[in-house]
Amino acid sequence: MTGFISFIVIFSLLVFVHELGHFIAAKLRGVKVREFGFGYPPRLLRLGIWRETEITLNLLPFGGFVKMAEDDPTEPGNLAAKGRGTRALVYSAGALMNVVLAIVLYSVTFMTGALTPTEGPGAGIYWVSPDSPAAEAGMRPGDTIVAINGEPIDQVQEALDLIKAHTGEPIEIVLRRNGHLLVPVTVIPRENPPPNQGAVGVSLGDPWMRKAYPLWEAIPRGFMAAYNSVRGMFYMIYAAIRGSLPLQVSGPIGIYRETAQVAKSGLDQLIEFTAFLSINLFLVNLLPLPALDGGRLIFVLLETVRGGRRIPPEREGLVHAIGFVVLVALMIVVTFMDYMRYYGPELRR
Repeated sequence: MTGFISFIVIFSLLVFVHELGHFIAAKLRGVKVREFGFGYPPRLLRLGIWRETEITLNLLPFGGFVKMAEDDPTEPGNLAAKGRGTRALVYSAGALMNVVLAIVLYSVTFMTGALTPTEGPGAGIYWVSPDSPAAEAGMRPGDTIVAINGEPIDQVQEALDLIKAHTGEPIEIVLRRNGHLLVPVTVIPRENPPPNQGAVGVSLGDPWMRKAYPLWEAIPRGFMAAYNSVRGMFYMIYAAIRGSLPLQVSGPIGIYRETAQVAKSGLDQLIEFTAFLSINLFLVNLLPLPALDGGRLIFVLLETVRGGRRIPPEREGLVHAIGFVVLVALMIVVTFMDYMRYYGPELRR
């Protein structure tokens, strides 16, 4: 139940902040906003009107939405009647707000105590491959391996050697999480693991330590954490294109399961995970695909390339409508794949 509530709260926050970015940019640039909704329709209440914008409360508690005037260039205040700079700002403002949210959340984690690589005994876990022995045993990024089969781990190579020496056999691993030792977990290192996963399915490095920073240090570190998240995602996309890493695409089911797992680790990890998802939403929305913000920015770019000659709004709208249908279909496929990945084995029993 905690995982479900966490998923609803996180998803709502990410979408709400994204739509708030569009709303603020539109208002600042004189674009007519007909409605700003908390949640998704059907409508429950009309909360009032603020500067000609209807504020509503809706039934489905998933973030919010902004209904702008955006398809009639002859209407005063319509987004389609605005210049390229205004349209680019309004289209990109939602994604930029997700970056701001990520920076704020990362900064909060640094103030409350962030996981930091440090020198000392142990082997820190930096990545856990989905469906690996480590994932099934409940090992998570941020954990530190302190002992394997009763033998203390002083450095990363010792952990790798012990795991390699016991492939195909159960081994007992003691983990430290948030400064506390956990009950030992048992895993069986694989003799023939998938490419780039390793026998257990983890990436190891220096041990983790939780350290808190004052506000004036936490904010710059929050900026750097957001930057590193963006850079890391671009690296993973590049590695997936090259084939050196598997392409992992998760839909609502996969994100829910990850959220439920992280929620068990504590509030700090949940805040950091929310920041990570916010960066994901920033990148996804800027993809140059119809119906996404990035797709709309492409039309602004095309207008610039064409010397200011616009593609007719009705044609652009048709492209986005078709793109929306394709994206919905793609989401259905990804959700089905998630369902079969997580629940398919149970159905086949």
